[in-house]
Amino acid sequence: MDVPDAVAVVSFDNDELASYMRPGLTTIGLPHEAMGGRAVEMLLARQGEGDSVMPMPPVIRSFLRTAS
Repeated sequence: MDVPDAVAVVSFDNDELASYMRPGLTTIGLPHEAMGGRAVEMLLARQGEGDSVMPMPPVIRSFLRTAS
């Protein structure tokens, strides 16, 4: 299989290492600061149970195409 022609590889958490990968590695960023802030808000409001949805922005990096 050829990457990225047949298979796409995406990582999660936008680790710093992903920015050094070649070809570029697309990743999903986690808003750690916003997540922590929301957790504190929920704790103070005594809403410890339930779901909270946070946007997780994709970090799309360029990729190299293999010659066909």
